[in-house]
Amino acid sequence: MSLNHHRCKAEILVVDDCPANLKLLINILRKNGYKVRPVTDGILAIEAVKKSKPDLILLDILMPNIDGYEVCKQLKSDPETEKIPVIFLSALSEGLDKASAFQVGGADYITKPFQVEEALARVNHQLTLKSLQAQLQEKNQQLTEQNSRLKKEIRDRRQAEMEIRLLLATSHAIHRAPDLHAAFNDILKMICQSLQWDLAETWIPNGDGTILECSEGCYLKDASLSDYRQKSKRLTFAPGEGIPGRIWLSKRPEWIENISEVDGSAFIRVEIAASAGLKAAFGVPILAQDKVLAIWIFYQKQISAYQSRMVELVQAVATQLGAIVQRKQAEDALRIAEQRYHSIVENAIDGIFQSTPEGRYLSVNPALARIYGYASPEELMLAMKNINEQLYVDPKRRNEFIAAIEVDGAVSGFESLIYRQDGTQIWISENARAVRDSTGRLLYYEGTVSDITERKLAQQALELQKAQTERLLLNILPQSIATRLKAGETPIADQFEAVSVLFADLVGFTNFSAQQTPAELVEILNAIFSEFDRLAEKHRLEKIKTIGDAYMVVGGLPVPRPNYDEAIAQMALDMLGGINRLNAKTNQAFQVRIGINIGTVIAGVIGKSKFIYDLWGDTVNVASRMESSGMPGKIQVSAATYECLKDRFEFEERGIIEVKGKGEMLTYWLKGRH
Repeated sequence: MSLNHHRCKAEILVVDDCPANLKLLINILRKNGYKVRPVTDGILAIEAVKKSKPDLILLDILMPNIDGYEVCKQLKSDPETEKIPVIFLSALSEGLDKASAFQVGGADYITKPFQVEEALARVNHQLTLKSLQAQLQEKNQQLTEQNSRLKKEIRDRRQAEMEIRLLLATSHAIHRAPDLHAAFNDILKMICQSLQWDLAETWIPNGDGTILECSEGCYLKDASLSDYRQKSKRLTFAPGEGIPGRIWLSKRPEWIENISEVDGSAFIRVEIAASAGLKAAFGVPILAQDKVLAIWIFYQKQISAYQSRMVELVQAVATQLGAIVQRKQAEDALRIAEQRYHSIVENAIDGIFQSTPEGRYLSVNPALARIYGYASPEELMLAMKNINEQLYVDPKRRNEFIAAIEVDGAVSGFESLIYRQDGTQIWISENARAVRDSTGRLLYYEGTVSDITERKLAQQALELQKAQTERLLLNILPQSIATRLKAGETPIADQFEAVSVLFADLVGFTNFSAQQTPAELVEILNAIFSEFDRLAEKHRLEKIKTIGDAYMVVGGLPVPRPNYDEAIAQMALDMLGGINRLNAKTNQAFQVRIGINIGTVIAGVIGKSKFIYDLWGDTVNVASRMESSGMPGKIQVSAATYECLKDRFEFEERGIIEVKGKGEMLTYWLKGRH
């Protein structure tokens, strides 16, 4: 986001009890296009924020009644205002005061007297970070919503595939079974295993149709349910008695969410069900021409709320079974059952097919013709002479399909890229099995086909969104820190015993900037700092931040590494060379002042909604002093740095100098390598 964009839209609340400072800041900010609201003390500041939230707050520390620390603390404790970035203003410049500012939630710190360009750069930096954070949150929200939609689509598709497979499998089981009881056993097993229920039983009217008796057709998930089964076999139910009798009378499904909560009249077997650990139950009737042929009751060892789709699926199986049983009794029922089956195939959303081992279609449904871009099943079967050569984009895919079926007898979720009739490409998912005769000879393959192109595109879009989010996060934090933050680690704070810290400052850049347009100034700074960024990457160092025309880089964190001291020294030398090359190219006379120190630091992430990775400690302060007390075009280092590098680099002793906050210190000039 551009600087001008921030200026046109950003509103800044300036809090300072000094009229001169307040007037100066108002003039500076308004002159640069910002909207400014001034207040003179902390209490008024809190009231102003509650009335209208600004985009940024410039907050003086030392004020009457309530100081800046307390104002910031109160704002950060309020969810309505905690995300507003706060830049502290104070003449106090020691590390302790800065640390206190950051501890209460401050985003940055400007030291009085103000340097105009520095103040504007810090203001724009915070507004840019706020904008980037908003973009990141928006991207994450979009990613979450897309992920939810994709998961729902996958769940629905898998459910539909399972239902079709179950309907097809139960149909085959009915035809294979020698009698009705054997068919019940096979079908109940398929249903329970597909729906993950624990026990199923069948109740059939006796010869004169007066009571229900327990049939041999059943399914038990494990032996612990045998006692419940044996006791149930000794019972009978009259119409309207117990759950089997009520379903018999009503000819409608019934669901019991929690057996233990119904009385004995509603569920006669409450006690033995509790002993077996059974909690939920539902039943459906098997009807043929409005006559109850049998009743299925299913049980589960956990409480389960009513699931209409599950009931409808089992009802569909029961209806199919009833129709086929009736077909065996009369030819009319056979025609009805066939029509129902063909209706399911013809009206299915997914394609259904049968194909020869040689690669020709024996039958296809309209859905498959639509998926492949043909007007009718007949047109598809006429045009598709060789599935291997005409359908799959990968010429080896048909052979892989056949090989997969040979291993397990079936394939599930077999995904391929295929050609439609018009030559366009789509993704499909196939579920198929091999059909063999009684001797084991392969007759044909049959299965279902789903168009998963939208899902594939959504997955690709999801990966793209994820990559974009990753890049956005890595623009703010080091990669290892970003990884820890995404994993939920908080707070992130580490102590590093061996770290090299470099500060660099462009000498006289403030005067130079006063003679340039904003665009020219940003272009020059970008060229310089881009070269520094390239050198940091080359030497595997971590750039921490830029403040105005100052640059900070460290070695040995966030991941410790060998030669961290040598890398920082070499980068300092390369920075001088880079500035010289830039001067020759632009006909300028820029000079850089560099300071280096080595020692222990504390590093971590601060901020709740805007993350900043920063360093603290005496090592950092001394490195900063090495830069500020140095000379243009030179690299000043501490005695600790000299001791680490003296065998690998050339140094010139500068001597004892007075260092602010540290007293007298022995320092050296880094000249080059040995």
